[in-house]
Amino acid sequence: MARSGGGRPTVENSITLDLRHLIRAGLGSGSPQSGNLQWTWPNSRQPVCYIEYQAAFGENTGTLEMASINRFNSLGEPFRVGGQRIHLVTTTPPYGGRRWWFVCPSTGRRVMKLYLPYGARIFASQKAYRLGYAVQREGALDQARRRTRKARKRIGGSSNLTEKLPFKPKWMRWATYWRHIDACQKAEGQMLKFLLADTEKILGRASNPNPRTG
Repeated sequence: MARSGGGRPTVENSITLDLRHLIRAGLGSGSPQSGNLQWTWPNSRQPVCYIEYQAAFGENTGTLEMASINRFNSLGEPFRVGGQRIHLVTTTPPYGGRRWWFVCPSTGRRVMKLYLPYGARIFASQKAYRLGYAVQREGALDQARRRTRKARKRIGGSSNLTEKLPFKPKWMRWATYWRHIDACQKAEGQMLKFLLADTEKILGRASNPNPRTG
């Protein structure tokens, strides 16, 4: 998925090149291969990134040559980012066989996944781009809202926080149901507390837009 908003990029909103998916698709079978890779938005299926590649694998090393890396803007118009060559190596697991790895072009470390954040020109590792996860960069209110939705889903409730909590599912024990209800109420109470605090801050700034200093 491509990054669509401001702030630092995360794993979730970067293009992800997962070696395990490529291996399952037949890459690394030994003979030279060529083809293309495409990423799309989950909802609209509109293209996000398109890559043409050639791959060559030896006994313990390989290369993934991306002749062109093409991104798409919000209007669906393509623009070329560039090309890139990625090296691969193998290790031998304790149970035998061999395991392929990408070699991060920035850190030189072996990794299973490489990422292309919005605005970047090459694929590199999570550590190279210092990518965090979206959940780590949520504010207190967003975290409380996520916990509330998660608690509601445990009893078959809707993620719509304006809807009432559902009655006990037939398959659920009463003790379990009331435990989840208690968790829902605590999560909702915490969410409302943060929401109220944020509202008070906004109202405070609005009532005193030019505070005196000094």
